[in-house]
Amino acid sequence: MVKLISRILVSLLPALCMTLQVSAQDPLFSQFYAMPTYLNPALTGGFNAKYRVSTIYRDQWSGPLEQSISSFGAGLDLRFDLKSQALSGDVAAAGLQFFSDQAGSLDLSTNSIAVSGAFHKSLDRSNKNYLSAGFQLSTVQRNVLYENLYFQDQFDGVNAYTGATGEDLPTNNYSFTDAAVGINFVGETSLGLQFFVGAAAQHILEPEISFYRKDEDEAQQELSTSRLFRRYTAHAGVTTALNDDISISPRAFFTTMGPHMQASLGNNFIIEPSSTDAFNFHVGAWLRVVQDFEQSVALDVLGLMTGVGLGNLFIGLSYDINLRDLTQFGTRQGSFELSLSYFGDYENEGSACPTF
Repeated sequence: MVKLISRILVSLLPALCMTLQVSAQDPLFSQFYAMPTYLNPALTGGFNAKYRVSTIYRDQWSGPLEQSISSFGAGLDLRFDLKSQALSGDVAAAGLQFFSDQAGSLDLSTNSIAVSGAFHKSLDRSNKNYLSAGFQLSTVQRNVLYENLYFQDQFDGVNAYTGATGEDLPTNNYSFTDAAVGINFVGETSLGLQFFVGAAAQHILEPEISFYRKDEDEAQQELSTSRLFRRYTAHAGVTTALNDDISISPRAFFTTMGPHMQASLGNNFIIEPSSTDAFNFHVGAWLRVVQDFEQSVALDVLGLMTGVGLGNLFIGLSYDINLRDLTQFGTRQGSFELSLSYFGDYENEGSACPTF
């Protein structure tokens, strides 16, 4: 049964990731497993603990831009072991997530609050293989700051933009509802090799994301046709021990959104100098390939990551080294990320879903 489900999931992933095209990009984290409910709602409650608190912060391109692009996420998810005989080994989970993204001197910001739920079905008596399904509903607010925005009719004819503008600007904030679904499979072989594979579809409601209304609508009550179309994501990896102290965790991530594509491939080393699991050390690297507006594929980022587990607390630090020239300046074009995760009533390190 486990082998059959694994083959079905692997065969479906390429089809799921290469279907409908979309026309915008979402903020993405390099430590994608550090914010699991943002990656895939099926990962809600996918851990060996009673609850998990996750936070992550990303600061991008602080050198080339006048104001860097920053993203912040925080989440809480709860795991409930089902005790009935018919559902023995199965798990239900619920989560709450907050996300904020801010870009540019106009403070173009996106803030969202989301609730998620997941069901984890045990596929064997030892409860080492699980098939999970999850959903997420969110409310999103976008706003922009007009104070730093200037137009040609404001020019005083000398050296300043101090006049009033005749531009018909829309309301600088609006909100919409969004949704996501996902599946995930984790398993463990008789040799102790743990593997995980999942897929998710975000923006399944294809919400409108324009500040402007339709010009031909006299009442101006309908949004424009600038839709945030669906995004498809796949992620997979394995974790296996090299010896009593060191494990490796190669992993892959792929997402597509209209003309945009991003693929990451890398590996983490997990060092456990003590058998008590009270302390472990993570170090890893990955390469990221992207596809841009012109449909060209290019090597984009070399990422470096280090992390430490201190009991129930996990801290991750990563830096993306830009491999392409964004501007004429050659410094501070990378992206910095810091993640923190805390597990309540943490049981062991044996979860097939990685921490970072």
